[in-house]
Amino acid sequence: MKRILLATLLMTPAVFAADQTGRFAPGTRYEAPAAHAPANVSRMFARTFPRDTASVDLPAAGDSGMIIWTIPIRSNANGPAVRTRLTSPTGARLQADERGSVERGLRRFAIDPAESAELDIPRGAQDVLHVMRTEAANYRLDLDLPADVAGVTVVAAEPESAITLSTWAAPLSRQPGQPVTLHAELREGDAAIRGAHVTARLASPRGKAFDTIELTDTGNGIYTATVTDLPDRIAGAWQVRFEAEGATANGVRFARTGSGELVSERGSARLGAVNAQVVGDALRVTVPAEILNAGNYRFDVIAAADGVSLAWGQGMRNLSPGNTTLTMDLPLDRPLTTARGLHLDVRLLGMDEIGVAGTATADVP
Repeated sequence: MKRILLATLLMTPAVFAADQTGRFAPGTRYEAPAAHAPANVSRMFARTFPRDTASVDLPAAGDSGMIIWTIPIRSNANGPAVRTRLTSPTGARLQADERGSVERGLRRFAIDPAESAELDIPRGAQDVLHVMRTEAANYRLDLDLPADVAGVTVVAAEPESAITLSTWAAPLSRQPGQPVTLHAELREGDAAIRGAHVTARLASPRGKAFDTIELTDTGNGIYTATVTDLPDRIAGAWQVRFEAEGATANGVRFARTGSGELVSERGSARLGAVNAQVVGDALRVTVPAEILNAGNYRFDVIAAADGVSLAWGQGMRNLSPGNTTLTMDLPLDRPLTTARGLHLDVRLLGMDEIGVAGTATADVP
């Protein structure tokens, strides 16, 4: 909401009258735009099973408790609950009609659907199973699905486990035709987990999921895959779902599910090479631009040197299709006779349809 309000304010006629510029406080460190969203760190896995699935094996690492949810796939949210029975590696069972106890180390909790979001429990979960301390082995979850349930999603989390899957996609802001790299990192504490099977699936902003992508083990617990182009030319937020299965160096089996996100931009403009020169007491930054979609844009410039931000500027531009030159004069905090030794960060942001229209950087030797 704040971003929408800010965009609305920036598009008022008064803003178009003059650029806004300023100097950073002395010593302000320069930070380049994030290459990707913060990594998602997962200690859980989720799988969706068809209706004819009678039981599911849940691998446990043996270094944590385990929390298990079952989420039925149905059109009627108020239908009968899925009945489950949990069997531990030692043969201990929590029957479908049992609540369990702390003494047994197996418990079942009923969930009020209205409270599931508040408790950070997946929507649609009707009860929660809790294994207070797991063995490093498989737990079996038997399923009894009501007639109106087409399938079930099973989620198993080990919140204290040392086995983690960290996932992300880059770039965070992707221009049309730009490759996308999918990253996953598997670790047991500080130790890398090698030799796992890691896959990913892209889903468009419309929710359509595409084919499975195999990630390559590059060593040191890092797995990657590069997609030369997205499978659909739809702008907006794309989701990535990662799946990892394998074993630690000690032979402990595990499964993890992770996620990532990137924004496929509309490709409204292309920026050329950035140029800078000192004009009086200002640094004049110019960049040629090819505008593909007419509209309102915000032109942002940052000048930095030796990792320290020096000056900034931003201003609204109403641009028509075709070639143009964008110009911004930045104030300098010391006299300069040359623009050498500067790092310039230039961005053109779409304001009618919010997004990054183009970016460019330059280092002036």
